[in-house]
Amino acid sequence: MNTTKNIKQFINSLAKNSISKIKVDKGNTKILINKIIIENKKLQQETKFKETNKVKKINKINFNLQEKKIKAEKIEHNNKALQISGLYSTIISPMVGTFYRSPAPNENAFTEIGDVIKSKQVVCIIEAMKLMNEIESEIKGEVVEIMVKDGDIVDCGQALMKIKIK
Repeated sequence: MNTTKNIKQFINSLAKNSISKIKVDKGNTKILINKIIIENKKLQQETKFKETNKVKKINKINFNLQEKKIKAEKIEHNNKALQISGLYSTIISPMVGTFYRSPAPNENAFTEIGDVIKSKQVVCIIEAMKLMNEIESEIKGEVVEIMVKDGDIVDCGQALMKIKIK
């Protein structure tokens, strides 16, 4: 009990004075106190903390820049879509089924790329449950792109053809 009080007093006196290192050898007891190591650890921890904060700030700045870039790309994409949508219309599938460009395997296709189609003109057939459903154009225009291959299965709402409005 008495030795612990002495050790506490010894440590307190070292803390108050500007002694950085002391070594005491007395019999089987050896004591080494080095304040520099403790200060270096604190300095390392502070430096590590500051570096971590800097990395976090840099990551946050990079994230914000990427977010702004993505938003700008979305706005640019939406603007292009608005410009294109004023010129083009898309014929979409009203049902799930198999897409056919012609009325029979050995016959000519209803439409080809570059053909001018009229309103209510049949542009393709979708087979659903062994029924052949004719798909008609709702607008007048030129076929710019056929987005589905003959014999492919299409979903409801899937784009079939792109039409340039005339």
